[in-house]
Amino acid sequence: MPRFYFHIRDGERLIKDPEGSELSDLESARAEALVGARELLAAKLKAGEVIDGQRFEIVDEGGNLLTVVPLKDVVRLS
Repeated sequence: MPRFYFHIRDGERLIKDPEGSELSDLESARAEALVGARELLAAKLKAGEVIDGQRFEIVDEGGNLLTVVPLKDVVRLS
């Protein structure tokens, strides 16, 4: 089973996921990132932090960027 890493990009800052997660495919990794984005977004809202531009960067074991999940993608305003 492939391992996916969920790095968090916040402007120029990159917080690397050192462990990653074994998931069946990229679609499962994207679904996992959406759950993580909701949790991170909720924490930032509670703390009164600015939410603008933060995103998950999903990479494979070789460090190749597979997809990006912006935190703001999980917000529905209407």
